Amino acid sequence: MINRNAIVNVVLAGLAGLASGCASTHTLALQQAEFPKEKVDARGLFAENCATCHGQNGHGRTFHGWILGAQNFTDAHWQTDTSDAEIVHAIKTGPGLMPAFEKKLSAVEIESLAAFVRTFKPVM
Repeated sequence: MINRNAIVNVVLAGLAGLASGCASTHTLALQQAEFPKEKVDARGLFAENCATCHGQNGHGRTFHGWILGAQNFTDAHWQTDTSDAEIVHAIKTGPGLMPAFEKKLSAVEIESLAAFVRTFKPVM
């Protein structure tokens, strides 16, 4: 007979592993923590911290993105309906299964990432 508790534990451990796959590796973040905003490599921070779930192109069509429900940054309605402050807040606090980056990235790095997310806005 199958032990339901064992199955639930395996599923939860798998989800935790997926969520942690989106967490910062800190390599670039540590190097840039004290940089002024204009010197921060936001594209590199995105690749290091966000692309696993959101994809290099911002579509969110990755395995992790699909499992965790990652936001598609190329969605015109999302880009229009979401304020810069909401993007910063999401990066800081990690909505849903997204990890919070407030203690992993500096305020300037978070602001730079929020601005970089805007570059995925489709041209109309």
